[in-house]
Amino acid sequence: MKNELLELANEVRKAVLPELNNNKREIIRRQYCGDPHFKIDEIAEQTVERILKTWKMPIAYFSEDRGLVFLNKNPEYILIIDPIDGTRPAMANFESCCFSIAVAPYSKHPLFGEITNALVLELKSGEYFYADVNEPKITSSILRLPFLNNKINLENMFWSIELTAHPIKQISRVCGSLIDNSVTLGAVFVFTSSSYSLTRIITGQLDSHVDVGHRIVQDNPELIEEFLNVGRGKIVTLFPYDIAAAAFILIKAGGTVTDAYGQSLNNMSLMTDKSLKEQCSIIAASNSYLHGKIRSQLKW
Repeated sequence: MKNELLELANEVRKAVLPELNNNKREIIRRQYCGDPHFKIDEIAEQTVERILKTWKMPIAYFSEDRGLVFLNKNPEYILIIDPIDGTRPAMANFESCCFSIAVAPYSKHPLFGEITNALVLELKSGEYFYADVNEPKITSSILRLPFLNNKINLENMFWSIELTAHPIKQISRVCGSLIDNSVTLGAVFVFTSSSYSLTRIITGQLDSHVDVGHRIVQDNPELIEEFLNVGRGKIVTLFPYDIAAAAFILIKAGGTVTDAYGQSLNNMSLMTDKSLKEQCSIIAASNSYLHGKIRSQLKW
């Protein structure tokens, strides 16, 4: 499976590399996906469709824009694909844009806990991270991985947070203490790509990643209008396809990953109708102690 996933990822990379930083930031639609679907996203989606049609395996796939697509009447596998996780960084020609794919046995309701294989490939560099449920360690094109930090101090923590379509007032209310504690002696980054952020924990460049928008609006329905306003008419927090592959790989590498309630991701549905109830949240850290300290700093 690894070779097939790598081939698909590299074909997408080859298709989108010429489009990086070409300033054609055209939005094609927002009909199915809450997040805008840009021209570069469409190029990536078309490449995924073209390559998967040549596969002999009995598969279906679920992607950010296309939703569920059957390529066989009786699929045995379901592929959860985000062709470009980090579209905005891709359009700005930044490094934080990735191809993400997770594999699970096909069912009408596949869950995170059923993932068997996952791959994240950086679209600019071509570096990749891969995990197989039957293998004890992850593999990567980067040597000496994983390199998870044992840091336990929040003050010098290097971490990332997500802000896309998240009301900054609410994020600062919940995460403000965590930000203030680490913004001087440590660092807070916004990469606008869950896959990139989570794999930076594997490389040791980051200690954690936090995306709690979904819990904020879930716990506080009165804030729905605020989220709709910043999302330009749609609630856009975090979707399962954003984190499925990278979270699986990070857990396999020894990291600690839960949702914003501290619950395992195992029962998270991999397919989503984009409604609020089928969006998600994540708190990921290089070790369980740091994960607990992060959770204790969040002000719900």
